[in-house]
Amino acid sequence: MNTLEHLQRIEPRTLKENVTGILRQLIVEGTLPPGAEFNQAQIAEQLGVSRGPIREALGQLEQEGLLQSVPYKGVVVTPLTRQYVEELYSVRTALELLALDRALDRMTDAEIDPLDTVVEEMRTVARSGDLVRLVEIDLQFHEYLIAHSHHELAHKLWLTLEVGMRRCLRTRHRIYTFLDEVVGSHPTLITALRQRNKPLAKQILSDHIAESLHNLLANWPAETEEAASPALTSPS
Repeated sequence: MNTLEHLQRIEPRTLKENVTGILRQLIVEGTLPPGAEFNQAQIAEQLGVSRGPIREALGQLEQEGLLQSVPYKGVVVTPLTRQYVEELYSVRTALELLALDRALDRMTDAEIDPLDTVVEEMRTVARSGDLVRLVEIDLQFHEYLIAHSHHELAHKLWLTLEVGMRRCLRTRHRIYTFLDEVVGSHPTLITALRQRNKPLAKQILSDHIAESLHNLLANWPAETEEAASPALTSPS
């Protein structure tokens, strides 16, 4: 079976963005599994584009940490290992705490209020069982705080990390017994924000991220560390 057979041909406008977005989504959702090899000619033919935009897209995805070059093998989807997840979350923790420290000095009550709406939507979606949407809303909450730190570089770094976090949560999603557990400490964090209690807010956020990492690794399949994934060039 051709792994890429479901891809649709795309219009030539904004080629790099279209190609990058399509391939990024396939990696994040797990359709292209860790270790899968990329065949530029095959992808170009399937999408109906030249190899130029494919090379540009692969370069962008490599910068985002979704792809890596392997000697004598080519470009492959980056493996999801415990080390990768631990490093991802350690950087996430440092970045979010930096952003929170700055955001608390800058956010008005009116800018904090929308977070209540995000949490309510999180509860509603959790009850519906829509994991994909729930992950997006959860990350939206955290990006909101990053954006209100008014630290442009931190925001750019967050957007890169966010892709990796979405990938982990989408492909290794059995980390909560009940989806409404995702709501977790978000409401108490909002309370601490309103009180301008910086030490408490930072402790709640740090504990929240640590719990997420713990739950993620507690259910980490052992075989993902070394197991080889099928290449895109494998015969059907």
